[in-house]
Amino acid sequence: MNHHRIALSAALLASTVLVPASAAWAQEADPSASAPTQTDDVIVVRYQYVPDDKRATSEVSSFLSIDDIVTTGDSDIASALGRVTGLSVSEGRYVVVRGLNERYSNTLINGSPLASPEPLRRAVPLDLFPTSLISNTLVQKTYSPRFPGEFGGGLVEIETSALPEERFLEVGVSFAADTITSFDEGLTYDGGDDDWTGFEDGTRDWPAQFADILLTENIGPSEQDPVELAEIGRNLENSRLWVQFEEQIPGDAGFSLSAGDRFDFDNFSVGVLAAVGYDNSWQTEIGRRGKARVSSGGLTPRSQFARTSTANTVETNGMFNLGVEFGEHEVQALALVLRSTEKETSSLLGRDDDLDSLVRNDANAWFERQVYTYQLSGDHTFDLGEGLNVEWRAATSDASRYAPNQRRAFYEFDGDESAIGDNFELLGDSRYAGDFLLRNSGDGNTITFSRVDDVTDDIGFDVTLPVTLGGMDWEWSAGYNRMDKERVAFAREFRFFGSIPADLRGSRIDYIFADQNILDSRFRLTEVGGSLSPEAYRGDLEVEAGYISTDVALTPFLRAAAGVRFEDGEQTVDTYNLPILDASDFGDNEGFISEDYALPAVTLTWTFAENMQLRLGYSETIARPQFRELGPTTFFNTETDERFRGNPFLTNTEITNFDARFEWYFGRDQFFTAGLFYKELESPVVEYILREGETLATSFLNAPSAELTGFEVEFEKRFDFSDRFEAAFWDDAEVFVKANYTFTDSSMAAGDGDTVILSEPAGGEAVAATAPASGFIADGQTLQGQSEHLANLQIGWEEPAAGRRTAFLVNFTGERTRALQNLAVGLPEVVEEPPVMLDFVHSRELEFRGREIANVRFAVRNLLGEDYVATQSAGNSSIEVDSYEIGTTFSINLSRTF
Repeated sequence: MNHHRIALSAALLASTVLVPASAAWAQEADPSASAPTQTDDVIVVRYQYVPDDKRATSEVSSFLSIDDIVTTGDSDIASALGRVTGLSVSEGRYVVVRGLNERYSNTLINGSPLASPEPLRRAVPLDLFPTSLISNTLVQKTYSPRFPGEFGGGLVEIETSALPEERFLEVGVSFAADTITSFDEGLTYDGGDDDWTGFEDGTRDWPAQFADILLTENIGPSEQDPVELAEIGRNLENSRLWVQFEEQIPGDAGFSLSAGDRFDFDNFSVGVLAAVGYDNSWQTEIGRRGKARVSSGGLTPRSQFARTSTANTVETNGMFNLGVEFGEHEVQALALVLRSTEKETSSLLGRDDDLDSLVRNDANAWFERQVYTYQLSGDHTFDLGEGLNVEWRAATSDASRYAPNQRRAFYEFDGDESAIGDNFELLGDSRYAGDFLLRNSGDGNTITFSRVDDVTDDIGFDVTLPVTLGGMDWEWSAGYNRMDKERVAFAREFRFFGSIPADLRGSRIDYIFADQNILDSRFRLTEVGGSLSPEAYRGDLEVEAGYISTDVALTPFLRAAAGVRFEDGEQTVDTYNLPILDASDFGDNEGFISEDYALPAVTLTWTFAENMQLRLGYSETIARPQFRELGPTTFFNTETDERFRGNPFLTNTEITNFDARFEWYFGRDQFFTAGLFYKELESPVVEYILREGETLATSFLNAPSAELTGFEVEFEKRFDFSDRFEAAFWDDAEVFVKANYTFTDSSMAAGDGDTVILSEPAGGEAVAATAPASGFIADGQTLQGQSEHLANLQIGWEEPAAGRRTAFLVNFTGERTRALQNLAVGLPEVVEEPPVMLDFVHSRELEFRGREIANVRFAVRNLLGEDYVATQSAGNSSIEVDSYEIGTTFSINLSRTF
């Protein structure tokens, strides 16, 4: 079966890169072979007619088409996937499939893996992918050997478009505003003049004249003389990066442009497609943040803060696709650039019991995330036997995350605390500004530079040959794949040390760190990273694999797909301090895993009645630890202000998967499915809390085992009321209902005889220590990130002839564990309650004098005004760990095709 060719051909010529309300540059589709229009299971039935367009795989999968995105109006793939059966979204960017978080999922683009810009994860943040650049997205929930063996909850395969049927040019603009952020006061700082473009203009760079010093030396009085050290400190940008202020926040705006053409010659055709996009959005979060401690009466606050933050996110993207078709052959070249920049300003105001005072913590940051992907691929069918098909691909994906010159300032309150009480929001009032004093010495400020570079190279091919043997139709497939992933990450932290005169501590921070105060007798810039833990790490993962599989019709009603993948993988992690002067400064493969596997997969499909079938699946897969989880030293997470320590004794997780699915297709875009799934996880990697001196840190271990069980149902039906109502509206209108529900239950085992392996520091090295599992994992504890209940509902109506579609969308994600409990000190788990989202989306064609002039989509998000909240609870006490208002968003998108 030609997987990519079938999946693309179903929607390629009936979709647009910019997702208007109706296809703009596509050729008119044959009604008998219309593009996929539903999010449902992809099936193939040889001898019974099952009216489902998505026939790209025999496995249990969900398929997200252009038509689905037109209905929901989602702007990025992460948001769109949150409406698929069995899927939820974590942190707005990671997909959780069937209760297994991002460590158990994989993402491919046109069959090739992607690099990740995230410093602590290999998972790809899917919020980077605008839906405007995507043709189709496949979520495969049961394993097939042609895909990588790292497969737990599921695999996301994103497909881009190529070869338009005719010339087109499309322009789109968008505008949005919400009830919390837009046209209200928000928190910000100056930054660079070009911040609105999403590109740094050099304001945050390390001073160029001292770049060589940074490469070869640490910064501080023991390395540089006082004059040179003072010059370095004075050349770091001052007020533009330190000073926070309030200003009115504008609304959101964006634009997109795409163009394509097809050139037909005597023996071949050439297609070209190019697209660019820009989006500038703002979000203010106003809420509370806190930490808990255990007391005799339950939980009491360790810290409580009123939190205000404003983030300005600028997203730019571009795609260029060139394709050549000649006979039964196709070659494509793809270049894809995804870039997201976030300028964040935040302030915490409240009480820190560890300091026994009211405090203010200000932070200014700039995060650049980008992914560059280049791919060359081919699809060839030869006149050999019943049609030999060969697909090949070669790709490189380069991702990075750069966070230059992050600033943090810490203040203590020197005013009348009795006037504040627990109303910490009052501390933000201007009348208290002079009562905050910058903490003395180096405790009051930090300046951090960090970067992640991740490069993934991939080559592979798949060969498929249909044959008839023994009176049965067989489809034999075999393939080879090699992937090399290399990651380098570092973080360097600096502080100004020195005693601040009493009359200066209450001044504006840029006055405190003015040039005249940066000298040896007052403030000295000193590098503090690497004193407790290495500043950098590098990781390598090499995977080489081959597979063989077959798809055979055993009888006119019974079909089997079976195969095995042979995969050999080697993973290494080194940690080290900067600067690196020679190879001896690197570690000695502190984390190392080398394993080979034979991973089988079998799926049976029984078509027992017309338009009904039952599928049974079995497979074995794996999941590998993240790079940073294997590094044996303590690492500081600059995003969460938390420390964690890796464990070089972690092993791969082995997963056994069982699936059963009943499917009934009873008309065009009408179906009902019900499925069961069960997974056994041997040695799943989980987090636990440990003490490092007086502070808490997170580390990792292999739990003995875990089980996950669940079921999911999905229903879709269209109603034609033209024969019931006389109004002309119903002659063209159809009402549609789409609904899905997933129940998932998981539990980890930690019995009396179960043990875990920890990493303990000894003599500068990591030593394996065996301990009872019950001391770190509660028996029966759920897996992190798993929600027991997921549900989606879409109700709306469509008028195809008029080009109008209206829908109400409901998305429900049940409560889930955000952070595991700490058995060492008795702290309960942190539970988050994602908001119930009710959205309204209307799209239509705008006409003037009988001519279509534009497509418009209007959307209202979060009609219920739900908020986000995460808490820790014990007995009758509860502490808000994180909460903020989301607000209701109004948006309008306009597009015009020429």
